[in-house]
Amino acid sequence: MAVDPVGRSPSTERWYAGALFVSLTAFYIAVSAVLSVRYNLFDGDGPSRVAHAGFALMSRHPHLSAIGFVWNPLPSLLELPLLPLHRIWPELKTYGLAGGLQSAPFMAGAALVVRRIAIDRGVPSAWRIVAVGVFALHPMVVTYGGSGLSEAAALFFVLLCVRYLLLWLDTRSVQQLAVAGIALGLGYLARYEVIVAAAGAALFVGVITATTRATRARFSSTILNVIVLVFPLMVSFVTWALASWIMTGQMFPTLTSQYGNASQVTTALTRNSLSEDQDWITQAVRLTAMQPFAGIAVAVGVAMAIYRRRADIAVPLLTLGGILAFSIWGAYTETTFGWFRYYMPAVPMVIVVALIWLTPGMSPRDKITARALPQRLGGATLALSLVVGLPVTAVSMLNKDIGNHQLQFGLKSLVLPDEYPADEQWYRRVGVDDRILARYLDRRQLPDGAILMDTFMNWGIWLASDRPRQFIIDTDYDYTATLNRPWDFGVQYILVTNPAYNAAPDTVQMRYPTLWFDGAGIGTLVHSAQGAFGQEQWRLYRISKPDLPDPVRTPR
Repeated sequence: MAVDPVGRSPSTERWYAGALFVSLTAFYIAVSAVLSVRYNLFDGDGPSRVAHAGFALMSRHPHLSAIGFVWNPLPSLLELPLLPLHRIWPELKTYGLAGGLQSAPFMAGAALVVRRIAIDRGVPSAWRIVAVGVFALHPMVVTYGGSGLSEAAALFFVLLCVRYLLLWLDTRSVQQLAVAGIALGLGYLARYEVIVAAAGAALFVGVITATTRATRARFSSTILNVIVLVFPLMVSFVTWALASWIMTGQMFPTLTSQYGNASQVTTALTRNSLSEDQDWITQAVRLTAMQPFAGIAVAVGVAMAIYRRRADIAVPLLTLGGILAFSIWGAYTETTFGWFRYYMPAVPMVIVVALIWLTPGMSPRDKITARALPQRLGGATLALSLVVGLPVTAVSMLNKDIGNHQLQFGLKSLVLPDEYPADEQWYRRVGVDDRILARYLDRRQLPDGAILMDTFMNWGIWLASDRPRQFIIDTDYDYTATLNRPWDFGVQYILVTNPAYNAAPDTVQMRYPTLWFDGAGIGTLVHSAQGAFGQEQWRLYRISKPDLPDPVRTPR
């Protein structure tokens, strides 16, 4: 039921959509740049992806596989052509702003997909504007749009899948199904959770096909439609798993790597830092804070799908809602971290459900009967999400128990500077000490390969350094050999991080468990530096060859 915007020619509509896209992209980038460079508020996962792109371009051994295999590759791959521009705009590298140039277009694109869904459904222009505003101006969308994280790309591709599944439901065109599948395949390269959305989409397509096709063609049509949908994701899944296995010996390093999610969660559990994330009350509060009307949308949507046989409502619930349910389950079972940003799929899910409710199609008589309830409910949901939901989220983000990252609760130091002075807040120093240490090392004018370090906790130092090739890092081809015998490879220093604050054990800590404490017999402490909490975070050891026993010679 796709319709064109009323009163606009195709060329005018393209200009309007393009202007909206450019404006939102610039807005998200500007917000991120100001927060990061002016106020030093950022989510470290964003610039860490930039660092991995940098390893592939500017390390001692540049190679594409240096982008890493623990996290999905799309953000770092898209940042590769942006990083060389740091010679013109240094903050693209030093502050990781290249990540914002990567993520902001995706978030702006997601807003445009919301608009296209509204146009496809024939929703009146006033409600289209409200729907786009509810998404594009949502505080978490504004804050994370240019953060460089993978949420923006994942939301864009899943929303694109939702749009084309809704079109397929109307047209049964295999082309629409193929585009939905391609969106899922690309989305998987941004975030693993897209698999959950793909499972929901496959279930939807399978059930719809099986219940609407003729009996004779039912089985074959169902199988073929599901294959068309999931094939692109299967290609992405297999290709990425094989590439990981070839390069690292692990097919799913996010689960098995010492740096992966499982390892980081295990480390957090040993420090008892996940206990506040596990109960259902916390999950419900965070969901309500993200989108106060999510529970109502799901409950009424399920009821309408069952009693009014509205299959279209199942699309956002099974895809976006599936990712949301997985995130809640992961936090409750302590399988994943309960970051507030993981609840962001609730925002577009509620909007799409409301747009489906707003879809015209009733007769004039129906509009004064109970059959008009969905349209009224859709309008009320969007209006309340705008005037109530956005302020609720904005206030909730400032609560450390809800907005549980410094990019969220740290905003209170901007809103209430007298109550939360910037110089007294640890989160306003995150990254500052990395840059100070990088400048200290740069001033030593060391040759290439003079400092060995694991980048797991030190990517900020590498980004801030003007001499990145002075570091031997864990993506270099000779890293393992150098780590084992640094004195034989010209290494002058080893930079080690405080194991008490590492998110997971790194390779230096595992190879030399006592290095931080006593130099492990191979190093002499020459410098130490503090971290954001005021703790001693780094120690720099000068390498000296240990007294090794002579090898035992076996007589022939």
